[in-house]
Amino acid sequence: MTPRHALAVLALVAAAVPANAQSAAPAWRPWHPVIAVGATISGSEALGSRTIESRAVAVGTTTPAGFTLFRADSTLDRGVGGDLVVSLPLTRSLALEMRGTAGRRTLTTRISADPEGATGTAASEQVTEVEIGGRASWLLPAGPWPRRLRPFVAAGGAYLRQLHEDRILVETGAAWRADLGTHVWLRGARGGRGPALGATAELGWQWRTGGIAVTDGRRSSPAATARLFIGF
Repeated sequence: MTPRHALAVLALVAAAVPANAQSAAPAWRPWHPVIAVGATISGSEALGSRTIESRAVAVGTTTPAGFTLFRADSTLDRGVGGDLVVSLPLTRSLALEMRGTAGRRTLTTRISADPEGATGTAASEQVTEVEIGGRASWLLPAGPWPRRLRPFVAAGGAYLRQLHEDRILVETGAAWRADLGTHVWLRGARGGRGPALGATAELGWQWRTGGIAVTDGRRSSPAATARLFIGF
């Protein structure tokens, strides 16, 4: 699902929710921006594997059998990064968000299938990651949860930029993420005057293409985020 499709689905569902159900629950103030800061934890991400072979000259064949020198498996380990979200509510439930994350993670490459017994050898480097993008977020209708709590769903995409250790090589790609979470209003739950204050927790799944990778294709990993927000 592309960001355009996700936004269309969220808008249709929001329009179908009765107004009285929305007004009974905590909500945003339309066209009043909300700023949130916090941290996000990204799960480990398998970057693929590669088998290195050598071929010797063989009499009577044009394609001699390959001899495996070693196999390399690369993984981007779990890491923590800073998270900043600036959102603009279009309605009391639907908001568009600009999101940026930045942090450092460890890239580990492990060697296996080495005929000389080097199996288990690992090399690592620090990778700096930056994601900048946008998403749509929709507050779920009122339900059997505490009066200051409001679950939400969100989906969107981002530009991915990764820098190898010592910043000598830059890789770029794209990232997509879908989340389920909850906002807890500490103040301003009814959308009255004055700033709204609260906390956000969300769990999601992210997909990436491009960037640092051993093989082409889409990679995925879980993610969790916690933030504090202020609404103006």
